[in-house]
Amino acid sequence: MIANRAYQGLFSLLLGVAFLVSCGGGQSTVPQSAQSANAPKPQVTSTACYDGDNGTPTTKDATITFYGWWDNSPPGAGIAHPVIHATAGGEGSYCDPTTFATEPTKAENKAIPYGTRIYVPFLDKYFLREDDCTNSGPSSGSGSNGCTGLWFDLWIGGNSETKKSALFACEDDLTPSGEVSVIIHPNGSEKVNWLGPIYSNSTGCNNG
Repeated sequence: MIANRAYQGLFSLLLGVAFLVSCGGGQSTVPQSAQSANAPKPQVTSTACYDGDNGTPTTKDATITFYGWWDNSPPGAGIAHPVIHATAGGEGSYCDPTTFATEPTKAENKAIPYGTRIYVPFLDKYFLREDDCTNSGPSSGSGSNGCTGLWFDLWIGGNSETKKSALFACEDDLTPSGEVSVIIHPNGSEKVNWLGPIYSNSTGCNNG
């Protein structure tokens, strides 16, 4: 009877893992490089597929920047308003979108509430608002000067062993020179070509 229960528990776990992968939107694959032991391991507050954003899909032009361990304020993976992660992170799938920040003004909080999911086409990844973008952080990094208007500062990764110069170079390399199209409240049909952090210590800068 004990062995039977263990088997049933393992079967349920495997079904849950299969569900999370299949819920990513499109045919997602996980490159070995994205599974590095050096990648940040955020605490997850919910293992279910996130379904808290049911807004109407809308495509808008927005400013995109990036932030990571060393240009977070204070340095680390802390976030202002956890929704599904206790610390900044996520795989970038529809079910487990990666943390992003935006300006915490009254107007912006109304337009892009915490828990809003977005999809960034040039990265083939989903993101979730769980943080605030302010100008009180370090002076380095692409998203260090605060956010104004429709501006999404995307979590890139890193940890205490990450080289600052490498992290900031990745942020600057990936930051578009102008506004780009972003889908707000995507319905899950967008492709996700790879899962995992954009920056990891072992593979460096990865945009898929």
